[in-house]
Amino acid sequence: MSIIPSPPIMQMQTAFEHFNEHRNTLKMTTGSPDLDSLIDSIQEGQFYLFYGRNRPILDGLVHGLLVNCVCLRKEHGLESRAVYLNNVDYYQLDKSVVLSPEKISIAAKCARIEPKIVFKNLFVQIAYNQQHQLAVAKQVSDFIESRIGEDIKLLVINNLTKFFKESKNKMGAATALKEVLGILCNTCAKHKVALVCASNANVTSKGIIPRPIGGTYLKHAFNVFVHFKEYQYSSFKATLVKHQYTKTPKSAILYAKRTGKLLLLV
Repeated sequence: MSIIPSPPIMQMQTAFEHFNEHRNTLKMTTGSPDLDSLIDSIQEGQFYLFYGRNRPILDGLVHGLLVNCVCLRKEHGLESRAVYLNNVDYYQLDKSVVLSPEKISIAAKCARIEPKIVFKNLFVQIAYNQQHQLAVAKQVSDFIESRIGEDIKLLVINNLTKFFKESKNKMGAATALKEVLGILCNTCAKHKVALVCASNANVTSKGIIPRPIGGTYLKHAFNVFVHFKEYQYSSFKATLVKHQYTKTPKSAILYAKRTGKLLLLV
């Protein structure tokens, strides 16, 4: 006779204990005061999905967050290390698509921090197809587990749904993506690591907020959804689609400046 395992025991806590946990949660700036106000900054242990069809602004946001993570807490950083996972095309695989040193240097100088300090506190990994993405997710999870004492507080995944978008078998791709996020979300939640992902948006009718590419599972996996849409010259409309503490949808107009090859929020 098979034995049915008992469900895990849930730990109860008072509202005061929950309040104290939230009050002591570390937060990091996105680089934009307006975006910080919209989402209540980037918080340790929370999962964020920023998506849209304008890749330069998402690219700038990703590089800015990697730098801000290393910045001192008094400068609204996490004063910790970060892990960067980029999903790239195998046939265009070269050092420039892994992590651009030039863009990190630009973002670091804008944040008034020595680029070498940022480079020393970033760990980089790539995935070049759907199967490799799952293997890399396990490697990243094991890496974070092995570095508990080294204060890793941020995991950034760029081009999260690249392989889903390119796959002809959407059901199989959705299952693979769900497994990848399941592994990484469990690890990040366990060690209070902020998970930030950048992804593409579906094409939709004018005036309707599009959903992110990747299936309905993404809606449940992330705490915060933000859609970016080009608004006017050097400005973007950020729409808060999902947030655990805020009524949505809610929008803000964000401004950006181009510095070299990088478009950074200001």
